Amino acid sequence: MDNKKIAEIEKLAQDGGAAGSGIAEVFSRVYCAVQKTLGITPFVEQIGAALALSGNKMVQMQTGEGKTLAAVFSACYEAISGGQVMVLTFNDYLANRDYEWMKPVYDEMGVTVGCITAETPRENRRELYGRQVVYLTAREAGFDYLRDFVCFEPEKMVFPEKLNFAIVDEADSIMIDEARIPLVIAGDIAAEDDGSTAKVYAKVADFTDEDYGIDEDSRNVYLTDAGADRAEEIFDCDIYGEDSAGLLAKICACLKARVMLAEDKDYIVKDGAILLVDEFTGRAAPGRVFPGDLQAAVEAKHGLKITSRGRIMGNIALQYFLRLFPKIAGMTGTAEQSAEEFDTIYGLPTEIIPTRLPCQRTDHPLEMYFDQTEKRRAVVETIKEAHGINRPVLVGTGSIGESESLAEELKALGIDCAVLNAKNDEAEAEIISRAGEPGAVTISTNMAGRGVDIKLGGVSGERKEEVEQAGGLLVLATAMRESSRITQQLRGRAGRQGDVGESRFFAALDDEIMTRLNLRSLVSARHYPTVRVNGAIEDKALIKEAERIQRISEGNAFDERVNLMKYTMIGEKHRSMTFEKRTALLDGSHDSELWQKYAPELYDEAVKKFGEKPLQDKQNFILAALLNEFWCDYLDYTAYLREGIHLTQIAGRNPAEEYNIACEEYYDSAAESLPERMTEKLEALLNCDTLEQYQPLIPSRTYTYLLNDTGEEFKRKPLLLNVFTDNEEIADGNPCQKQEEYTSILEDQPEAAEKPKKKGFFAGLFGRKKQE
Repeated sequence: MDNKKIAEIEKLAQDGGAAGSGIAEVFSRVYCAVQKTLGITPFVEQIGAALALSGNKMVQMQTGEGKTLAAVFSACYEAISGGQVMVLTFNDYLANRDYEWMKPVYDEMGVTVGCITAETPRENRRELYGRQVVYLTAREAGFDYLRDFVCFEPEKMVFPEKLNFAIVDEADSIMIDEARIPLVIAGDIAAEDDGSTAKVYAKVADFTDEDYGIDEDSRNVYLTDAGADRAEEIFDCDIYGEDSAGLLAKICACLKARVMLAEDKDYIVKDGAILLVDEFTGRAAPGRVFPGDLQAAVEAKHGLKITSRGRIMGNIALQYFLRLFPKIAGMTGTAEQSAEEFDTIYGLPTEIIPTRLPCQRTDHPLEMYFDQTEKRRAVVETIKEAHGINRPVLVGTGSIGESESLAEELKALGIDCAVLNAKNDEAEAEIISRAGEPGAVTISTNMAGRGVDIKLGGVSGERKEEVEQAGGLLVLATAMRESSRITQQLRGRAGRQGDVGESRFFAALDDEIMTRLNLRSLVSARHYPTVRVNGAIEDKALIKEAERIQRISEGNAFDERVNLMKYTMIGEKHRSMTFEKRTALLDGSHDSELWQKYAPELYDEAVKKFGEKPLQDKQNFILAALLNEFWCDYLDYTAYLREGIHLTQIAGRNPAEEYNIACEEYYDSAAESLPERMTEKLEALLNCDTLEQYQPLIPSRTYTYLLNDTGEEFKRKPLLLNVFTDNEEIADGNPCQKQEEYTSILEDQPEAAEKPKKKGFFAGLFGRKKQE
């Protein structure tokens, strides 16, 4: 931290604040505004964090240290300097809470502030985005960006034309865990749903493991030879024929829904709908759907109505959406573990802010048990002991099913507990607020209470001393997490602002992560137990390798994000070009001259019939609508291409390179077809009596959702490659193999990473730029 600058700010604040637009002067006035309106005095650490945010850094601050207030300093400074700020939060609850909490400070500073949630009417959003500081979720901002792409009236477009500065709260979740999840806008334009998924599911419901195989590495299901023969007999077709591609995808999706996706782990059924469960938080993920036919297959599995989501008209992953902001900063309690990724992908160096008071939490090393039965016994005994001395306990479990079964076991022992999982996460704030009460036992999935502090002694803290005497909050985890960040987030629920606390983490040899990443192969035979061990396993060599499993998992997840980025950057380049050109047509900054260039006689006839200026406006409008169709076709093509691009490995080619080349060729060739398609529309227009009589194809209704895109298609290895490769590790799909270098993500795709230039035929679609 810049202690000299912090001291200067505090000195100015003590003198009543200073005039001027420098960062020390503005911060000093915010300091005084906080004291006056909220009745609290900012800590040194909060000012240090605010300086780091204004320096475009990723800030690590522990739970309860005041990230919300730190953001206000930075946002006010940016606003007073003439820039607009979006404070992007994890959910609507936090966005609204922080807005209402900090609004008095902004009012005192003369800075306009607003809040946008999913419930905010669209007609109000343009004005709210015009305020100097706006609180909202990253996904809601991204959806508004996409909605403007299917809007045909510039005055109804709400998202700012020029972005400036984004402060991302809970940045590890938004910028890493959810970074690769695409936000999607779809419309009922040319959307077709043959309703056959339910019928396909019924016909393959009795397929056995002789009919299908499971590729654990890519999390996919495929038909065996026996399964293919059986499918051909049932559906009376060549299952691998060109005309059967859609049917084959449906069959594999139905099988995957049945044998790989588990209720109360991957998703829940609530109010007659499928709600996905976030793999990192264990919370329900409203609005998120499985990709392709998989969502419909899961609905068919439970006998639900197959929902139509329309045809995808636009999408953008959160990672790319955030990179649209020229300036960005972030805050989280667990930045250090992902410092390299924040720096490599977003260009954000990490600054760790020390806690105001020394941490008094005791963190125990990993406790390893022979199997899940032995582990469960240890967890229950630990909870019983803590409950016996009236000590509050927070338990983080790996799934909804585990949280519920553990709660039932505790209740049978006479221990009352609150359960927090995806089925009741709307009660999260209330449940977590009581988790620090004496004797409270709270069973949760993964991380609990993002943005909500657990106060010892309850909300009022009146029984804090009683809890402190019992040892403070005890945090237990019943399994190793996929990422050490999740581990640290859970640990961080205890030991808030110098409170006493304790954390213990349990794992078993047969936990899913241990078997999937093959812990046995990492440990020599003499260290890996083959007969039941009662109690915790004390072998340090085994525990060391078990802890290494988490690092392997983190590396694999990072590799997946890197891999997906290599495939998706070309699409982001094309999206940026297409969105920019469409907006320019509608806002009047450019005119299309396609009719003048490619159908001059028809154009002259139309000018005589309709007038030059009205015809030009109509041409711009029709081309904008055609660009929507163009982009829909592009997205359909890339989705199709993803399904089979892995097969290029057989020819010794790099799938990522082949994918990018194919996308570029398709984009260029599709763009070259636009003059012909526009000429057809001009011919149709000439058959109308008035310009208004001709309406291009535009959606009457749009839908927004998040696609649970894991990039599974890009992990596949062709079966022939497994047969013929000389590299056993490649053939076996060794999960422990990792790339040696992580630092060249962006360098691998210099062409896609750079800002696209207006060149070639597509740039010529615009013709002349309107003169100011």
